Amino acid sequence: MKQTFTLSSPEQSARAARSRVFTGSMAIGALLMALGAVALFNPLLVGWALSLLLMTGFGLYAGAQLWAYFQTGKEQRSPWTFIGGIVLLGFSAFSLWASFATPYGAALLIAGLANVAALFTMLQGAGQIMTFWEMRRNEIPGGGWVLASGILNAVAGVLIVLQPLLGWMAVTAAWGAYLLITGVSLMAESFSDRRGFLPGT
Repeated sequence: MKQTFTLSSPEQSARAARSRVFTGSMAIGALLMALGAVALFNPLLVGWALSLLLMTGFGLYAGAQLWAYFQTGKEQRSPWTFIGGIVLLGFSAFSLWASFATPYGAALLIAGLANVAALFTMLQGAGQIMTFWEMRRNEIPGGGWVLASGILNAVAGVLIVLQPLLGWMAVTAAWGAYLLITGVSLMAESFSDRRGFLPGT
């Protein structure tokens, strides 16, 4: 009896581990599907939520900056730290107030976030184009894909700047579709792996 328990213990542990992996994969897949569905079918809500999160983060960072300024000795204080903290705190506070107090505040907040995303997208595109020229000079293969990606990023950034709300909605919808497909794929893969470990298969 003791020998049987010893032999079956590793198998039980393996089954328990597979069950935990399956449960975790299913939970992550469901979460990705839920996030993807929200981003795909309600991109304005996602944009507003991200904007609020970003502005709240700016406010907290500004508060930390001001706290560090007042904690530093008078002879070591930098006026730029104080000015930067005040400006950033005022900007985040005004943005949060405007998003709730005015009818178009949420749209303006999303447009601001879209312009920030467009700036980073254009910078990434410019970096990829520079990488292409480096790859071409060093005769490294695969530069065409890097150039194509850089051009697409630059064009996408310009389009978002021209139409920030529409650009944000398009990008968010694409993210939502990607997350939704990823969640479905993860859940399907988890079911497939579970069937493969069932007895008799």
